[in-house]
Amino acid sequence: MKKISFVLYAKQMMSLTYLGGLPSKRTKELETSLTQLLSDTYDVNFKWEEAIKEHTADALVLPDPFPPILNESQTPVIKIPATLFIQGNTKEIKQHIDDYFAE
Repeated sequence: MKKISFVLYAKQMMSLTYLGGLPSKRTKELETSLTQLLSDTYDVNFKWEEAIKEHTADALVLPDPFPPILNESQTPVIKIPATLFIQGNTKEIKQHIDDYFAE
């Protein structure tokens, strides 16, 4: 089972930047929906910094555009249009991930 880690926030100099602004109930709902949809096929987590440090992810799933992240381990990145995350289109997000691993 492939391990993926979603990047829904990025550390900036003095703060965190979250997809869609501040963390909210919507962010948690998105995480829950993604986990429910993808957990049969992928090992899913949202702790991307930990995954990079411990080399435990096969790929990072990154909304595009999104602020830059520090990926020192050069973990592969799957870039998915940020609008899909904002709209909560989890099926389309899954399709992008499936297509990436099918290559």
